Amino acid sequence: MKHMFEAVVFSGSKLFWDYRLHNTDNYKGHYHWHQCCEVLYVHEGEGRVVVNGDTFQIRKGMLFFLQPYQLHYVYANVSQEQPYTRTICHFDLMLIDELLRPFAKRYELYTVLWRGQNSVQAFDLMAYSGRIECDFSDYDLARTEGKGEDTEEIAMLILRILDTIIRSTPAEQKRTSNTKERRCAGYAQEAMQWIDEYYQKSFRLEDLANDLHLSKFYLSKLFHEETGSTLKEYITAKRLRQACRLLETTSKSIEWIAGGVGIPNASYFAKVFKQEVGITPLKYRTEFIHSNKK
Repeated sequence: MKHMFEAVVFSGSKLFWDYRLHNTDNYKGHYHWHQCCEVLYVHEGEGRVVVNGDTFQIRKGMLFFLQPYQLHYVYANVSQEQPYTRTICHFDLMLIDELLRPFAKRYELYTVLWRGQNSVQAFDLMAYSGRIECDFSDYDLARTEGKGEDTEEIAMLILRILDTIIRSTPAEQKRTSNTKERRCAGYAQEAMQWIDEYYQKSFRLEDLANDLHLSKFYLSKLFHEETGSTLKEYITAKRLRQACRLLETTSKSIEWIAGGVGIPNASYFAKVFKQEVGITPLKYRTEFIHSNKK
């Protein structure tokens, strides 16, 4: 079973690299987050990425920059005729921060991306697909030659990605690129905005549907069609991600945190937390504190 918190285990490596992962069947996504930055580049495929309450299309040439601990969901419509091929890299933000400091323009973009100061996290690089395919191929070759952990190779990879983003979004387009790239998700986006506002309270799906002037069943159908996930999955993910933040940043009791994320039954909260995150709330807090003392 896949869990919402997917810790990336670097095992001494500086960068976790999955080059041209290929799926032709059975690709059902799930809401999750990592402790590090993630770059997802789509070589081919169709589907959706849900991040920050927005839904974006998966298509060739799309690149997504995901921040540490950011809740996201990736769903691909996969078949033998329509495969899903992507490259994913995860990296520690402080390592890249140090490597990029001498490069002022690229460093500025990197900083606003990982700190969440840039509203744009999805970039259409189709016009530069040949360039970025070459960049990824070069770095993958360096890895096969045993040079993938060299800081210079890693720095060049990230610099090339950032440079392509800069070239693809000139100043006059930056204000509108987020709107252009965001998929028109209709009721799904309205539902996510409603949930983002009310998930800390206990509510029924009927309350959400009534506010959107739809039946619960019709809204559920639309949401699944437009995002690939269910309303229940999104609500649970939002609540548990907030619970993790509270476990990380406060000393509040489990009972208090459960009520604070809209699950007043602490026993049920602990059960769902372990089922979805993989460990108990107390162990999550302990492991988070321990990892930050290293």
